[in-house]
Amino acid sequence: MKTWTISQARASMADVFDAALQQGPQRIERSDTEAVLIISESDWNRLATEYADFGDFLLNAPISPEYLPARKPARVIDPDFA
Repeated sequence: MKTWTISQARASMADVFDAALQQGPQRIERSDTEAVLIISESDWNRLATEYADFGDFLLNAPISPEYLPARKPARVIDPDFA
């Protein structure tokens, strides 16, 4: 993966774009913030389908009830109170 400065990327955006399509992800860094990656849409789609989202991960986590901490029963509201 090639790393570009923000100035290099700005001056050669077409080259960054072509490199992302042909060589893979391209890293662009700026001194005052976190770096970003430019990836092709086909790479993004592959990654998005390859890895489940966090909600799917939680729903399909291999956790048995015995691994969960003990819980207090839910508070029951007296229907005659209202």
